[in-house]
Amino acid sequence: MIPIEPLSEAEFDWLDDILMKYGNDDSILDVSELDGFFTAIVSGPEVILPSQWFPALWGGEHNQPEWESDAEMQQFFKFAIHHMNFIVGMLMEQPEDFEALFNINPLRKETIYIVEEWCFGFMRGVDLGNWPELPDEVNTWLDAIALHGREEYFDVLRELSLEEHQQTVADIEPAVRKLHAYWLEKREHLRPEPMRVPPKVGRNEPCPCGSGKKYKQCCLH
Repeated sequence: MIPIEPLSEAEFDWLDDILMKYGNDDSILDVSELDGFFTAIVSGPEVILPSQWFPALWGGEHNQPEWESDAEMQQFFKFAIHHMNFIVGMLMEQPEDFEALFNINPLRKETIYIVEEWCFGFMRGVDLGNWPELPDEVNTWLDAIALHGREEYFDVLRELSLEEHQQTVADIEPAVRKLHAYWLEKREHLRPEPMRVPPKVGRNEPCPCGSGKKYKQCCLH
């Protein structure tokens, strides 16, 4: 399987706008955090269905967006699935080329990565997947991400120099590759398959998020 093409910059910008438009205190607020969230979802011990991750993306069932139109919701779902499939393709077929969508500090001339949003998204995916306790040597890789993705480590990060901080950032992508490979070996029979975007959904048809409810009673609600 050859990885599909990534979303365009304009498509990522559109996703960013939608995440901000419908965001709340408990939701994912930008594409970097969404990328981390999806990376954890496709890298973990169990397959996580859209019926689980779609509500979690918005902070729970009670925080679902009031979409302006069916087309807007379906466009968001289409772009989200496309990006998730792209991550799957890279980690399955070209893991050495996998790159996380970190934010970059626009106020510095040199490239300074801001990774907290991405790492918080990844750890949100870990929590959703209810990852079991890992062996110490494997947990070290998860710790490299949790360092930037858990509030309990903020004090540790404040003590780091900029150079030290960026050195810890360099550990994140290798950690993702190792965690994905570890769980893939454990669940070869559950290799993630590309998800398909459903055609235009009628009000009384099953919701594309996979909940089993009618569309009008779920994401259109």
